[in-house]
Amino acid sequence: MFEERLVLPGGFVLEASVSGDRAYVLSLRKGKTILVEYRNAGRYEFKSVEKLRYDFERDAEKALRRG
Repeated sequence: MFEERLVLPGGFVLEASVSGDRAYVLSLRKGKTILVEYRNAGRYEFKSVEKLRYDFERDAEKALRRG
């Protein structure tokens, strides 16, 4: 199991949780507004942890640029 919560400048919060049974939630939010969220119940097709991380980071960076 992996869990992490980062508070970023500007009031952004990044949270990640991945368990051994491939259950995962990765989210980026500002306040109560979710900017990006990946979870195994969603539309994202899980292929590997590396790809999941890459795709999420790409989308999170885009959301941070939009502010």
